[in-house]
Amino acid sequence: MSLSLERSKDMRHVNFSGIVLNGGNSSRMGTPKGEINFLGRPLIDRAVVALQESGASEIIVVGGSKPELATKELSHVEDMYPGEGPLGGVITGLLTAHLDHAVVLSNDLMGIDAGTIETMLGFSQEADLVVPVAEGIPQVLSGLWKVSSVEALLEEYELGTRSLKSAIKKLSVFEIYEFEAAKFANANTPSDIIEYIAKLEENIE
Repeated sequence: MSLSLERSKDMRHVNFSGIVLNGGNSSRMGTPKGEINFLGRPLIDRAVVALQESGASEIIVVGGSKPELATKELSHVEDMYPGEGPLGGVITGLLTAHLDHAVVLSNDLMGIDAGTIETMLGFSQEADLVVPVAEGIPQVLSGLWKVSSVEALLEEYELGTRSLKSAIKKLSVFEIYEFEAAKFANANTPSDIIEYIAKLEENIE
């Protein structure tokens, strides 16, 4: 089921886990995405800081190496399903989480911020998965999950599903349409970073 932004936001405080997917191949980058220098810091720090500032009670980094950013809330776990794409990372993160809700982010988001996460948290009671939509595309790697949804994902995985978008077909999904696409810009190639920074500089001018 897909819902729209017609209902009012529930702005009650939500205790939630933060999950950053830090696995996958980065052949086009030539180096792990999370370790790429972005404005003087490793790119993964963008997701970690956004989760910290939005109040995550714990932050779980799945796969790759543990970020250097020091925080008592941060832990690192190995992907239980290496080489199986984002679905395996999401399942690993949700199985590791200790709270009822979790915000899952990829490690290559250049524009993610606390405000974006807080908006999603306002709809935590609406569905199994709250997904931002930017330029008509659901951002499934920037979503708010009910941790209990992992059971449905595991069922799909055991049936042979490896696509995250296919695996969520039995979940209720609440879509939010009020975000700018730049919030979910990801770095797939070096040119993506160059173009993103150039746009930032244009806005400053």
